[in-house]
Amino acid sequence: MSLTETLTYCLYILKIKEGTEIYRNAIKLAQTIPIESVNGDNDDNGNNKWIIAMKIIADVCSSIKNNNYTTTNSHIFSQSQLCDFVTLSAKGIDERKAKTAIVSNAIFKIYGDIMENYQTFNHSLMSNFPSIIIDVISTINKGMNTKGDKVSSISINKYYQSRKQHPTTAEEDEVPEPVPMTITTVIPAAAAIHKDKIVLSSNSKEELVEGLYQITHRRRNNLEDSLAKLQNQDLKRLSELCHNYSRLQDYSKLITEGSKQQEFRKEVERELGKKLGSHQLWRAANSVKRVRMYIESILDNKFIPDASHGINHVKHNLEYGYQLICLIESTRIRRQKN
Repeated sequence: MSLTETLTYCLYILKIKEGTEIYRNAIKLAQTIPIESVNGDNDDNGNNKWIIAMKIIADVCSSIKNNNYTTTNSHIFSQSQLCDFVTLSAKGIDERKAKTAIVSNAIFKIYGDIMENYQTFNHSLMSNFPSIIIDVISTINKGMNTKGDKVSSISINKYYQSRKQHPTTAEEDEVPEPVPMTITTVIPAAAAIHKDKIVLSSNSKEELVEGLYQITHRRRNNLEDSLAKLQNQDLKRLSELCHNYSRLQDYSKLITEGSKQQEFRKEVERELGKKLGSHQLWRAANSVKRVRMYIESILDNKFIPDASHGINHVKHNLEYGYQLICLIESTRIRRQKN
């Protein structure tokens, strides 16, 4: 692909629509890039295109211009967009380097930082975070950031933290208060509730209550009352998680011990019989760490749908993580079976 084609693809994945100011500025900036910069040296022109394309997007998003080309605002990415930004940027890393533990761990930590801490970032850090990501990716790939400053590969995490502390060299105005993270999930409307509610057998019910008791330490009669109010889909997911709880415990031990994160990857991929990307692996690990919160939120009916989408993104993301490592069955597969 040419640089313009690569850039257009990245804009599409990031849901930046054609006709917007960011889209127009990105395409315009791409046309000014010298061909020798795109081609790079040796055989790394393919990698260069991804990094240059994402650098262009980071630059135009950090300062949206008005008609006089003076800065008026900046574009703030959502968490999911930033995760996609990392994934697209990482395509610019040499394939051999991308497979090393040091690079895999560095990318894994960035995903984790985004999902766990992004909502607490101040406005300056949020608006400059895409630039930080592409500088880290450039450092991983070439040993220098996009400005040409050399950084040792063993200092990637230190460099990343340093960039977060100093996201821009420009003087900062007053920074708004961080946006608090809220946990919301889906509660289907009354009209969507299935009439043919699952009736658990006595043995199945007892096993589920016992499993939930071991996880939540709640009274059994309270658990029974909560289960009676749940819908089929949530009952199914709770049953699957309780059935796989020993696996969850094993995974959790590997995840909490930083030195064993590679063992977590190996164990998951061994059981699945396939490879997982760094983004997928982090999604799965995040879901494992938050399994008790997920279960208790379902039991307490604390899940509130997003008004515009009708789903809750936190619940959706956690369930996606469980599905990735086959702790729960995906809705699509369940429908195909039926």
